Amino acid sequence: MLEALPAGPPRLVGPYRLLARLGAGGMGEVHLACRTDAPTADPYRMVAVKTVRAELELDEDFRTRFRREITSARAVDSPYTARLVDADADAPAPWLATEYVPGPSLAEAVVRAGPLPVTAVRELGVALARALGAVHEAQVLHRDLKPANVLLGAAGPKLIDFGIAQAFEATALTSTGLVVGSPGFMSPEHLVGGRAVVPASDVFCLGAVLAFAASGRGPFHDDEMAAVVYRISRADAELSGVPEELRPVVERCLRLDPAERPSAAELAELLGSEATEEEVFPWPGGVLSLLAEYGDAAREFGEAAASGAGVAELPTMAPVVAVPYSPTAAVARPAGPAGPEPRRRRWGRIVAAAVAVAVVATVGVVLLDRQGGQGDQAGSGPSGPSGPSGSAGPSASASGPGGVGSLSQVVRPYGGEGHAGDFGTSATDSGARPAGWSPWATRVGPGISNCSLAPKVLLCAGTGGGALALNAADGKRLWAVPGRETPGDFGILASPGDPSVVGDTAYIAGADGLTAYGLDDGKVRGKVPAPGPEWAEKGSDLVGDVLYSSLLHRTDEGKGLVTAVKLDGKGGGRELWRKELDAIPEQLVASGNRVYVTVGGTVPVALDTATGKETARGGAGVECSTIVVHGDAVLCQNAQDGGVPVLDARTLRPRRTLAEDLTIVAGPAVRADGTVAVVGSLVGSSVSFTVVTYDLASGRELRRATTAGSFDNGVDRVAFAGDRLVVAGKQQVQSLPATGPVGDRDVKSRNAVLPDGVEAKSLTPGEPLVAGGAVFVPFDDLVISGYLP
Repeated sequence: MLEALPAGPPRLVGPYRLLARLGAGGMGEVHLACRTDAPTADPYRMVAVKTVRAELELDEDFRTRFRREITSARAVDSPYTARLVDADADAPAPWLATEYVPGPSLAEAVVRAGPLPVTAVRELGVALARALGAVHEAQVLHRDLKPANVLLGAAGPKLIDFGIAQAFEATALTSTGLVVGSPGFMSPEHLVGGRAVVPASDVFCLGAVLAFAASGRGPFHDDEMAAVVYRISRADAELSGVPEELRPVVERCLRLDPAERPSAAELAELLGSEATEEEVFPWPGGVLSLLAEYGDAAREFGEAAASGAGVAELPTMAPVVAVPYSPTAAVARPAGPAGPEPRRRRWGRIVAAAVAVAVVATVGVVLLDRQGGQGDQAGSGPSGPSGPSGSAGPSASASGPGGVGSLSQVVRPYGGEGHAGDFGTSATDSGARPAGWSPWATRVGPGISNCSLAPKVLLCAGTGGGALALNAADGKRLWAVPGRETPGDFGILASPGDPSVVGDTAYIAGADGLTAYGLDDGKVRGKVPAPGPEWAEKGSDLVGDVLYSSLLHRTDEGKGLVTAVKLDGKGGGRELWRKELDAIPEQLVASGNRVYVTVGGTVPVALDTATGKETARGGAGVECSTIVVHGDAVLCQNAQDGGVPVLDARTLRPRRTLAEDLTIVAGPAVRADGTVAVVGSLVGSSVSFTVVTYDLASGRELRRATTAGSFDNGVDRVAFAGDRLVVAGKQQVQSLPATGPVGDRDVKSRNAVLPDGVEAKSLTPGEPLVAGGAVFVPFDDLVISGYLP
């Protein structure tokens, strides 16, 4: 958990300011911290500071051992171990600072979200085996590998407390020889004494950890401690709850003779791995929700410290959760199948106390969990079980620390008025997430296009007047309307418009006009007739309760039409005006007192929103394939010539051109403060893409960030989300700061893991929606929702 510190001046340990309490043990405490000279709200720049209790009397032998083990820990180099950042063995209260691993412990994850799927267990095992290999290569033994010492981050697990378990919080069953380890996850050699522990002992412990991850129960689980010790001494493991495809490997790890166990390297090969370093780690949806939950909490403490506020006034951000680091911990039963009860024996009962696990925070950066579910639902995240008291604790679907998501407004495609691609500060505020949300993916019928996000419903338009409504929290289908064939010779005639939501009524455009449906139940509420049978919907934009639509003539390619219809939110509506055009209309954007539409594919035209009268038209040399409006400026993307022409919104006369050296592939997007972002490619460059930002008012280039080797299937979208700039492709998503310099650690990039049978190159994404740190993206016959980077 993250627990607020007592009121008072900032607490310092060495060069670090303590932000929140993570947990405590018999000899020390662990705190979330950041450097005093570099306050931060980024969990990836924080550290976990572990201190020995000041009241303990520590002899020189302890400090000597502590120094030696700090040196050993610094020698370990692995992406799957928590890096030692700093330490001071000579301080009055010795301390050390380790890399802050973003995620819950494996112990808490299994208790709250259930056992891991087979794919995740394999990847977990491979990562931890590689971590052990690095530990052993540094001539270090872990000695206390247990679920509580495995932290789950977005990029995979990390092993903590290697090489220092002896000096810090070892659990001893006897005072003779200082037995180090945790009941239920120790090897038979641990029971003999510390000198009998060898690298194969750590492998034994890892086998027990994998059994726990896969089944929700330790392999030597028993309510009586004496039974646990006896079963470990005989390597009498109960593995009936472990899936069959994993059981042989776990059995080899748990053999009584250390010589018969695989080495760490052999174990990694036995488990196998289909993932690459660039892929998202296959955590299930429940774990992903925990990642976001604790990331939100850490950021809140960091923001308070960075602003100079006292973090002591912040509430506790997550509950104390009892988790089974040992098989005798008294906890709620993990969710999911745990296999049959193990054989019972009569032993004297020894009660072991449950331990409150200190959980570190994370900023989850994934779109989708790999495993997926059954049928149409390709993996809606499960909710966590009730807490130990029986009351429902923060579940896997909790949308933020200390509360439930409270999305209260409709989120339209493109990021709001003017199609600016700016989703505002609510884009990263967990409180603006649909209540109960967790990552999900849903297969749908073909032809789904753009969607609108209401507080509880994701409404998507389909071809031929079709519509689909999904539960925004879990992706479950609420209702659907099949599309009807649209007469005409042009495939473009069947293109769906954007869905419109006014109050609790959904308006969907079809061949015969707008059909109104109840947003929650899909019942037909009314009809707004089309301008005539000769007109077909091309596009639309909703501002308030007025829907502006562009239409094309079914038989005359030289005609177009723009209409304004006031919707009553009950199923009806009335036409305010209509304006015929002299060419097929393309994109339509309403902003301020103007409706902007491109005609003939390239010519921008401005219409008055009150009357429909044409007020301006782009002259010779002014060509726009797409339009973005911000204040008194219209930004164009010209696919043929490249660059971003900026026009005066009133006259449509050119002001300047941005990004003249780029061929634009995504954008422009415009932030509320006038920052413009585009993604383009440089002629002759081998770099995949270049992200450039400009100041709209002056045209000055602000920043240029280049990334190689990403977005193999192309870049489709760029948008602002709070203080982040998000670049998205068919499968990849990258996030970087919206302003200021960009370092390697500032860029967050992950691949979305798609359901089985779906290839990224075959996807055609619609416009993404962003709210509360979650993104919703339609892909023709697939809709996914996951975390933003």
